[in-house]
Amino acid sequence: MNASPLPVPDPARLEADVRALAVVRHPVAAPDALAAAEDYVALELGTAGLRVERQLFEWAGTEFHNVVATRDGADRARPWIVVGAHFDTRAGSPGADDNASGVAAMLEVARMLRHEEPRATVQFVGFNLEELQRMPHWYALGSRAYVRWLRGRGQPVAGALVLEMLGFTHPRQGAPPGARLFSRVPREGNFLSAVGDRRSRALLGAFQRSAGRHLPVVGLTVPLRGWLLPDTRRSDNARFWDEGYPALMVTDTADFRNPHYHRPTDTPDTLDYAFLTNATAAVGAAIRDLAGAP
Repeated sequence: MNASPLPVPDPARLEADVRALAVVRHPVAAPDALAAAEDYVALELGTAGLRVERQLFEWAGTEFHNVVATRDGADRARPWIVVGAHFDTRAGSPGADDNASGVAAMLEVARMLRHEEPRATVQFVGFNLEELQRMPHWYALGSRAYVRWLRGRGQPVAGALVLEMLGFTHPRQGAPPGARLFSRVPREGNFLSAVGDRRSRALLGAFQRSAGRHLPVVGLTVPLRGWLLPDTRRSDNARFWDEGYPALMVTDTADFRNPHYHRPTDTPDTLDYAFLTNATAAVGAAIRDLAGAP
């Protein structure tokens, strides 16, 4: 992309996006709110100057959509960069951190990159129905549809960044069982975690170099597409890993830091907007560097 300084994220706009989205958004418990969230994501990505489409898929006899927004690259043969975040919630939670924070960061990065001229095509994707994880078949349904579409068209992807909860800090930090075998986990929850499988090692290194200029990034590389550490497969990144695409889950570590995870108390007032702003700057810098200069 061009060499001018990247615009900084707007903290007020990030908070406004979180507050606009933070109600229960669920296909059964709150279908109207889920549809409104889809419309909000589509509107904001369109306002950022992107070409917006709705990607249809079906669950339980009902039609749903991902929101797919594209900024075409100068080199159409170059593998794409994907940045995504799911906009649905569990039935009992307004999902401010999970995952209005990730969606807000994605929207703000799209705005920050509005006047950039990427070499690689960048797609921003709002994933629907990530939270339906009751059975292996009902798992991250929107990202499954999207990744199958990529594979069906034979589309190369240089890397996908899946933004999964980016707004919470805490004095104490936990870790999944076994995680400390693969990475050093700090005691305080004030860092960003980036988790990749073995195919994603180069992507992880590139992300750490770019994002680390804005806040601490703890990288974790897991073998066997995360199956030895199942907590690393709890988001849409697993769908990319299963199809052989390099992908990272970029996260504040969810319930290993945030006691409000999947609870009614996951509200906008619990978030650290300074941290969310820095996380957004980190993701923006990484996308800019990954997409490349013209």
